[in-house]
Amino acid sequence: MKPFKIFKIKPEERVQAIVILGVILLLNGLFIWRMHDLFMQEGFGPYWKVFERELHLSGYDPLTYLGVTYWDTVYNVYRHPLLAYMIWPFYLLNQGLTALFGVNLVQYIVAIPVILSSLYSYIFIYRIHREVIQLGHYDATLLSAFYFSFAYIMLSVIVPDHFTISMFLLMITLYISGKCIQKGREFKWWQSALLFFVTAGVTLSNGVKTFLSGFFVNRKDFFRLKYLLMGVILPAALIWGIAVVEYRTSVLPREKARQEAKAEKQKKMEERVALLTPEQRAAYEKRQEAREVRQKLQAEKSGTPMKQHGFWKWTDITTSRTKTIYENLFGETIQFHQEHFLEDTLVFRPVFVKYNWILSYVIEGIILLITLIGIWCGRRSRFLWMALSYFGFDMFIHLILGFGINEIFIMAPHWLFVVPLSIGYAFYSSKGNQHKVLQLSILALTAYLWVYNGWLLVDFLRSPINAVL
Repeated sequence: MKPFKIFKIKPEERVQAIVILGVILLLNGLFIWRMHDLFMQEGFGPYWKVFERELHLSGYDPLTYLGVTYWDTVYNVYRHPLLAYMIWPFYLLNQGLTALFGVNLVQYIVAIPVILSSLYSYIFIYRIHREVIQLGHYDATLLSAFYFSFAYIMLSVIVPDHFTISMFLLMITLYISGKCIQKGREFKWWQSALLFFVTAGVTLSNGVKTFLSGFFVNRKDFFRLKYLLMGVILPAALIWGIAVVEYRTSVLPREKARQEAKAEKQKKMEERVALLTPEQRAAYEKRQEAREVRQKLQAEKSGTPMKQHGFWKWTDITTSRTKTIYENLFGETIQFHQEHFLEDTLVFRPVFVKYNWILSYVIEGIILLITLIGIWCGRRSRFLWMALSYFGFDMFIHLILGFGINEIFIMAPHWLFVVPLSIGYAFYSSKGNQHKVLQLSILALTAYLWVYNGWLLVDFLRSPINAVL
């Protein structure tokens, strides 16, 4: 009856909500300050070129900035079917403010949903620990702070991309699912359809996780004909139909136009090359060889796909899974590497970077060990297996198929919550001295990660950029 009541911050959440909001605002303020002079100068543009050249935050894309500045279907419509339409109101707001003030306020506008999504991601992971796993106030707060000390969760609170919104949607899905399991309630078909439409509209993989929630909440009733037809097949067909229509009406015409323009440009280039002197031709061929070398190196970092068409071209069968796991999956996502800090793998960063300190690998091992202990302690929890199924799905598409494996760390907001949630079950099961040791261990890890990751991130945000427009 009161759907927005879930967003009311409860009395016991208020102090930590103020603290985490202060941290989120500080990081966003530093990020906006870093780019402010570049974005605010007169004659700025073209926007797409400057955004892509100057706005580097690891592998995250500035597509939301582009869409809010000049609205279009800037995202891949098959992976993010409704995201462009979700940012359309922010585009209208930006258009009005730009007309009023004469400058592009896209940074400030995009920061609004990013800040709110980050804040409520914290609130909901706290509630999951507190109400679903049923931990005490201190333990729930500690594990929530632990989660936000992770490198790519801390970074996500300033990223102008869809990942923070996805994290928020996954958190609220987990929370609602956990409460349903706890109270013996089921997802109604319309609830599942609506939740899928929103989550999959942002990122298609989120929709799969909504269906996984439906399966773990409803169990055998998930396979009832009415639920399957109305709560699974119909919304899935609808979202896919929207994506196909978007592609055919908006994307395909632009792709054809680009191909024609590229062919025309190539024809003119060939005509100019034919008129070059032998010395000019030699210089031209040398530049082309250097370009081909760069493209080859870039292709090697992207890996070899299973096939060269459709969704298969996003797969990767050659990138090392072993190195990925300890350097990127449970490495960079939790602790930043000091070398090549926040560089883009598709530009300069190598796929694998080693830590400068052996301590970083020790900490990674400790966190993984405690996580495994937590999984064992919660092995009979239907909610934990549901959260792990989210993780399992992501590992299938990233580690098995190789989708995005060369920058798997940017996907952390989609799955990294399984670490504190698993550890929550170790907290719940431990008693006496064991519990105190566990508390002190997580407190020490949290303090270290906040200092280590926070220092590197703030130092980066305080450094000026040297842009040449």
